[in-house]
Amino acid sequence: MASAAAYAGLALMAYSSAGQAASTKAGGEMQRMESEAQAEMEELAATQQEADRKGRLAEAMASQVAGSGASGIAAFSGSPLTILKADVEAEEQATRRGKFQSGLQADAFRMRGRTANKMANQQAKLGLLSNIGSMAMTTYQGLNNG
Repeated sequence: MASAAAYAGLALMAYSSAGQAASTKAGGEMQRMESEAQAEMEELAATQQEADRKGRLAEAMASQVAGSGASGIAAFSGSPLTILKADVEAEEQATRRGKFQSGLQADAFRMRGRTANKMANQQAKLGLLSNIGSMAMTTYQGLNNG
């Protein structure tokens, strides 16, 4: 019959294996959370960039209106209107491009986080299986030698 020490050793191995698996899984979850935070920061930066672009556009429009008025040209007719429309279109295009690029970057951060989390979970499971195999072998050897 196997000794109490052998059973205690198996229990300790099982406890250690469970602790390693939990630690590995927690590490994966931490990586997922960090990636999610990076994605949110990317989205916030895109919103700030959009606000900055709109502020610069408003300043440019005000400057053009003032310059046109000082020259005696009606601000919203003819050439000044064409320039304003072009500025607005350029701003809208820059905003769409910025949102698209930031969305791609945020999605990439999230994907990396999910992948790291899945890999950590797989590693934890494989570690448990490996340790279970080692415990089974130790138990078998202990029973046959005892």
